[in-house]
Amino acid sequence: MEFNAGFGTGLVVKADAFTFTLHGLLQPQGLFIVPEAGTTQASRQNELMVRRARLSFRGDGPHKLSFSIQGGFTGLDLESDMPVPLLDAWVQWAGLRDLSIRVGQMRVPFNGQRNVTAFNLQFVDRSLASLEYTLDRDVGLLLYSDDFLGLGDRVRYFVGVFGGDGRNRVVANAGLLYTARVRISPFGKFDDREEGDPGRDSKFRLSLGAGVARNNDTNRPRSTMGTPHKLAGGFDYTHATGEVAAKWRGASLQGEVYWRHADQATREGTLSGQPVVEYARSGWGWFVQGGYFLTPWMEVAARYGDVRPETDPAAKFQRVREAGGALNFFFQRHDLKVQADYLYLDDGTGHESRHQVRLQGTVYF
Repeated sequence: MEFNAGFGTGLVVKADAFTFTLHGLLQPQGLFIVPEAGTTQASRQNELMVRRARLSFRGDGPHKLSFSIQGGFTGLDLESDMPVPLLDAWVQWAGLRDLSIRVGQMRVPFNGQRNVTAFNLQFVDRSLASLEYTLDRDVGLLLYSDDFLGLGDRVRYFVGVFGGDGRNRVVANAGLLYTARVRISPFGKFDDREEGDPGRDSKFRLSLGAGVARNNDTNRPRSTMGTPHKLAGGFDYTHATGEVAAKWRGASLQGEVYWRHADQATREGTLSGQPVVEYARSGWGWFVQGGYFLTPWMEVAARYGDVRPETDPAAKFQRVREAGGALNFFFQRHDLKVQADYLYLDDGTGHESRHQVRLQGTVYF
């Protein structure tokens, strides 16, 4: 048996044709929100928390077979109505260049920023638009290739069928979630699993991507996320997204646009003899984000994003706009770093404004 350990590589054990890797992630965070006068949608917050504490275990064996299990153990990693810590649980076969097969619970491949792991982000967390319109983990079957047609990582594709109701869910709804995503890198290999350009590579890299999805009969307000609706049945959602990202000599730029639309805006019924109206959560949004490494260990970044609802205000789906910047200090690339960011948030018209400051450390081994 052979052993190896380090930041980012985890604890690696090799035995004959098998390789087992144990990873750990810890992200303590300070969160401070200061609302301006007249704001009714936010209150003053001063929070010190462990944002993420995760363990993952991966095994790679003969015949191109592998598996992964990951658990999250903080309150924000758990769903309030079903606090099960299981995040990932899948097995895959990667025996062909143009076709790999993965089965189990996994991140649904839809938009680019969701594909970036939590410790590789440029800001303390993902854009509000990405958090609103992404498709969360789900159980299903995924077909994909990271080097389609052998073009040197220039073309990647993902096609999947999932349960449609999010992670750790078994419900009576008959609908399924169908997804497809393609990413093209015309100038060769592009690492879309980390934001920024900590390697400050002199080669210009560009990535273009698009995703579509159809989720039938889901009882979750945000398609695969949110507290489930109470009435039987659900909404049918159509999703679409587009993305672009570029990196060169420590500079990076990325942007994404999202659209989510339900076939019907409301559903009506009765619960305990009382009339109930449930609302879909249709809308669109976008963000643009860029950064630059001033030194090999310090990066500055900026972001602007917007979440725009299409639905009736009674759905309690409010517009929110974000603008701000981040300052990152790297000790071992993304595996050991300290981040601070500031975001100004409002409803797009200068009302409901508040100031958000976050400070976060990351240790990934």
